[in-house]
Amino acid sequence: MLYHAPMLMVIAPLTGALVLRISNRFLPKQIYKDLITFVSLLIPVFLLLVSLPRLREGAMVYEMGGWPRPYGISLVLDGLSSLMVLMLGTITICSFVYSLEKKELIPKPDDYYFLFLFMTTGLYGVFLTGDIVNRFVFFEITILTTYVLITYTGTKSSLRASYYYLVVGSVASVMFLTGIGLLYFFTGFLDMGALSVAIPGLSTNIRNIIFAFFLVAVGVKVAIVPFHTWLPDAHVSAPTPMTAVLAGVTVKTGAYILFKLFQIGFDTLLIRYLIVGLGLITALSAALVSMKYYDMKKILAWLTISHMGVITAVAALWNPGGVSAAILYLINHTLYKTLLFLSVGALIYLYGTADIRKLSLKRSNVILSIAGIIGLLSMAGLPPFNGFYGRYFLLETTRRYPILYGSLVGVHFLTALSVFRIFRLSCSESKTDDELTESIMVPLVVLSGLCLVGGLTTWAFMNNMVNPATFALMGGYYRTGFTWHLVYLNVISAEGVILILSLFGAYFVSEHTVDLRLDWSEGVLSEVSLPDSIRYIVIMIALLLLLNFL
Repeated sequence: MLYHAPMLMVIAPLTGALVLRISNRFLPKQIYKDLITFVSLLIPVFLLLVSLPRLREGAMVYEMGGWPRPYGISLVLDGLSSLMVLMLGTITICSFVYSLEKKELIPKPDDYYFLFLFMTTGLYGVFLTGDIVNRFVFFEITILTTYVLITYTGTKSSLRASYYYLVVGSVASVMFLTGIGLLYFFTGFLDMGALSVAIPGLSTNIRNIIFAFFLVAVGVKVAIVPFHTWLPDAHVSAPTPMTAVLAGVTVKTGAYILFKLFQIGFDTLLIRYLIVGLGLITALSAALVSMKYYDMKKILAWLTISHMGVITAVAALWNPGGVSAAILYLINHTLYKTLLFLSVGALIYLYGTADIRKLSLKRSNVILSIAGIIGLLSMAGLPPFNGFYGRYFLLETTRRYPILYGSLVGVHFLTALSVFRIFRLSCSESKTDDELTESIMVPLVVLSGLCLVGGLTTWAFMNNMVNPATFALMGGYYRTGFTWHLVYLNVISAEGVILILSLFGAYFVSEHTVDLRLDWSEGVLSEVSLPDSIRYIVIMIALLLLLNFL
């Protein structure tokens, strides 16, 4: 069974979706349909846990139909893909359980779960496939199912957001397919392993030109400026469980594809400098724009864009330190951002609004209040929560790059400023008699615990998750032998002191910025029209091609 595990991880949610559709005639009771969905989401995680001892010996490669690489289709489970599978399984299960009893949160739950399982299939495929064509196929599955899921509430804003996402995603797909065509033309291969041997032999100019097309697909998924325009509206309009998956996992597919592109040879100096520059622009500008809004979902959406900019910028250093720090930050971001979006969904259910001026963290359900506070403090980077250690390693690995180092401190300060702004404004005295069900509270408790445990056991995360993922990408580690006491001493290191002082500074500044509105961003970064969005993409490609010949 272990040999077939990578294939079964992809097949399980797909089979569950089909069984769910067929069962509508034979299983009228909702409990059976919920059970089918839950088992379909649980199987990949179970298979991964069973495969862990085998993964310590090396990557697991499943060759479909017995056709050997590089000519056949293969699925690869290694240190990095296993980490992404674990995150995807955790987040999808939490999102599903969250919506179990309060079906009014999701109209037509049967159709929703069918599409949800199809989207999950696409995400598993993106993480596990061993060739670039099937990565494109699964990429398309995620785009199309996400488009439908965003429209699910049927509101005017959701239809607008989904239309934006479909058009921008279609442009990204065309560019991705163009890049694949160029790759095959110049190398004759589509398998990632064969490409990693062939691409370094291509000239730097050819690699830069091919990457210009891939960058659009990566940029749209990871939501770096100027490809970010779809994300804020999509996060606000989608059903809460879907928003949690969007922010927690879907945007990470872009970072994952970027890692893989670097791994197979698209790591030229121009590409790396370009990604670092775009990442920093994204990180700083999006963190500033987050203070324009009072809608908590939009604030979190813009901070997601900012933090994805941080991940791409540091990963583009393409050394073991940068990659390790980016992966750890990616894990931490997945946990606390999913927790926050689920918490906001519960607050919207109780109060009927996402306006932070009309919400009350201190007068809500106790578990919800604690979960929301833990999520916000994790995002702000307060020790011992996991957000602090992710930022610590980002700073430690960028000591030799003053501009990058200073920018990361600035993003940390602006993120903390947004968090304290939320705390100061969400002090409404309104109360609600509505109660939250156990199905909503259980994922909040689990994710809150992971944010705390993830911070307290960062050494275990580094040794057992981050280092194997870095080794799978680069064949080396950032640092080995992490121990618990060294991680805790990080709090009083130079970087730890800088991070904590930034928190104090943000706390005092927040008192004077609660009503700050950054209207200069109107039509430049936020509220961008669809024609302008497409124009940004075209101009970006033209600039990339021009840069290559200067």
